[in-house]
Amino acid sequence: MPDHELNPEHGPAREVVELLLGADVEFELLPHRRTLSAAGEARALAVPTERTAKTVVTRVADGRCVRAVVPASTRLSLEKLGRVVHGEPQLLTEPELDGAYPQFELGAVPPFAGPMGDRVVVDKRLAEADHVVLEAGAHELSIRLRPADLVRITAAEIADIATG
Repeated sequence: MPDHELNPEHGPAREVVELLLGADVEFELLPHRRTLSAAGEARALAVPTERTAKTVVTRVADGRCVRAVVPASTRLSLEKLGRVVHGEPQLLTEPELDGAYPQFELGAVPPFAGPMGDRVVVDKRLAEADHVVLEAGAHELSIRLRPADLVRITAAEIADIATG
């Protein structure tokens, strides 16, 4: 079994790791240099951007958050996501994101852990991969796991929500 020990600087990832362990998910922790984008994360880990996920948080009319998970090589299509969630999703601003997910570093919100009740939509390209890499709540730590596990623990919908 891979090492799941966290260094003190990876504190924001603790809840993520505990959730994965509790859900009996096989995963690998991937420490790396600090990055501020999913494409930078992919470069730091020498992982294709098509297999590196970024989580984009939106809010729908009822006030609930939707975490959209798309490949780093693409952009989220709000129009496509809107068809899935039957509304007009709006991107959260940095202050809104920081207020909604204070346990994670700004810009490193994973698709799971944190507030419960968020809807999760995973782009179909990621769902077809054997493994995906995503930020674990901190800009220096990522997690590699199977997309099927991501979908299972988040009860995610799979849809075409990316462009590019």
